[in-house]
Amino acid sequence: MEKRSIYICDDHQLFLESFEIFINHQHDFTCIGHSDEAEKAAADIALLKPDIVLVDYHMQDLNGIELLERFMMIHPIADYFMLTMRRDVGIRNRAVALGAKGYLLKTIGAEEMIRVFNQIHNGKINFYDSLSKFMSNTIGQNKKRLSDRELEIARLVCQEYSSEKIASELNLSLHTVNTHRKNILRKIDAKNAIDLMNYLKSLGS
Repeated sequence: MEKRSIYICDDHQLFLESFEIFINHQHDFTCIGHSDEAEKAAADIALLKPDIVLVDYHMQDLNGIELLERFMMIHPIADYFMLTMRRDVGIRNRAVALGAKGYLLKTIGAEEMIRVFNQIHNGKINFYDSLSKFMSNTIGQNKKRLSDRELEIARLVCQEYSSEKIASELNLSLHTVNTHRKNILRKIDAKNAIDLMNYLKSLGS
């Protein structure tokens, strides 16, 4: 059986090298090229016409959404996957709208990526969403842990209220608000306000 070809557009050298080595040890896949520059990647994709293209969202010259749109005009029949470390619903939704086959958090690992490629190729799924999987796991583990007060504060944080304003709004001390904010992030394993916003969106809040 002919191997499926993969092209990687990513500016993290360690990821490029390690994932390319992993791919080339697979029976069904081969890496036919990679680049950390948008122009070279576009030229390569036009010439090589890979079956699968991995597009890193955090490129130096263009973001991944702009690259995805450009590459799909050049070679529309490939399966495109957005690669990122960002758990961002907005980016995911834009990738879906453009026709990407998956939104992959780099934390899923190389073996999981190969499994995803096979699922897409075999028609078992139409789109793979690492974000939904992450949020599902997070919600399952933490949904009952946030108190009503914590949810209230989390919503105000996402409305860009300062701790001082939240304290005034809820008639709490500044120390209490800051303690709640730390506990909220810890409980849902969030790193920043974007993670918190995505968590609340997943709850329908």
